[in-house]
This record gives sequence, structure tokens and C-alpha cells, in this order.
Amino acid sequence: MQLDHNLGFTKPLRQGITLVLHPITVALEWPGQLLEQMGVIIEDSFRLESEISDLRKVEAQNSQALLLLEQLRAENTNLTGLLELRKKIQHPTVAVSVRSAQRDPLAMRVMIDRGQDFGIRMGDPVISSTGIVGQVRRVFPLSAEVQLISDEGLAVPVVIQNLDIRAITQGLGNQDGFELRYVNLAAPVAPGMTIVTSGLDGLFPAGLPVGEIISVTPGREGQFPRVIAKSSARIGTTNQLLVIRSATLNP
Repeated sequence: MQLDHNLGFTKPLRQGITLVLHPITVALEWPGQLLEQMGVIIEDSFRLESEISDLRKVEAQNSQALLLLEQLRAENTNLTGLLELRKKIQHPTVAVSVRSAQRDPLAMRVMIDRGQDFGIRMGDPVISSTGIVGQVRRVFPLSAEVQLISDEGLAVPVVIQNLDIRAITQGLGNQDGFELRYVNLAAPVAPGMTIVTSGLDGLFPAGLPVGEIISVTPGREGQFPRVIAKSSARIGTTNQLLVIRSATLNP
């Protein structure tokens, strides 16, 4: 051993044995290293899943907060518009909220949370900040039923503002559509034109927004054109409305 230590007789032998055993040593150590790496990977996977879950919760909370903020902004904009309209209208008004819609999808009617006890009567016009909503058709002490302008049974005298052409609306039975009846045959009616109330019925004050023309189909010779429009006011985007106590009906 002393000679080997001094002269290194067995050094080549030890190096050879080490070289031969190295792959075996590595192979024996590999399962342990693999298990250790798998443990790290699994731990990281659980940690990432937990972080993703937390992020999703935060995202859901932020989405709800953003949606609520947008709804509050929309309501604030609508209320501001209603206050401006209230100043311009020469008749008394009652602020109301939409309580519910009719269960029948073909009945274009909604219930509001004010009625006879607040001076509302049958025939009173109902508006939102963006335009005509409809007309009160049935009244109860603490509520009333509003017939929407999209209801086939409601007709409102209007004017095509761009041309000063008179017409009458007739609902199409969907949420926001109506037709203009008796439009002048020679009138150059086109999509995009604005429709407002004419005031000729003595119920709806003149100049209130009603809708916008979206399509015009020329009629046959001697027939009126088919003019389709969409309503300016859409129930569902806002719940705050005004009921106009018409001077012709209310003292």
C-alpha cells in the first residue's frame, strides 16, 4: 500500500474500474433523481393549478365588478337623460321602474311599479331617455301595464324628420321593430332617417324620438312602400322610465 501510494501502481486499474462502473453508478442513481424531479414537477403543477384557480376567481370578481360598473353607468346616463327630458316636456311626469315583462313572448307589454295611486291613467305615454317606449293600457292601484311600440295593437302618429313626412307606426310583434304605414308614395324615404312623434294625437308630445328607418321596400304601382324601423328605446337595457300624464286625459 505504501509503494502503491508512492509509485501509483494501481492507479490505472482504479481508473479503469471507475470508468467501467460509472454507467452502472449513473443507472443506479437515475431512478432516485427521476423521482426527485417528478416530485418537483408535481409540486409545481399543484402550485400552478392553485395559482390559476386563484386568478380565475379574481378574474370572475373583476368581471362582475366591471359589469356592475357598466350597468351603473348606463343607469346614470339614462337617469340624466330622463331629467333632461322632464325639463322639456310641458306635462306632469311620473318616474317609474319596469317590474316585469309579460310571460307571453308575443305580448309586447311590461308592468311598471306605479299606478292609479300616483296619478297614472290609461292612455298615458311612456318614454325612456332614448325615446318612446309605449302607452299605458291597463292601470291598477300600485302598478300599470304598458303596451310597447313594437306591439301590433299600438299606433303612434309620427314624422320622418329628414323629410317632414307624416306616417303612423304599427308594431311588428318583436322586441324593437315597427312598420311605418301610409308613407307618401313619392317620398324619398331611405334607411338611417330619424322618426319622431308628430304630436297630432294629443297624447305624445311632438318631437320625441321614436326610431330609425332600417329598410325600405318599394310597393307596387299605387301601393305604399313597406318601411321597417327599429325603436330608439329598448326595454331591457334600462329599467327607469317616465310616464307622461297627458293633458288631454289628466286634469
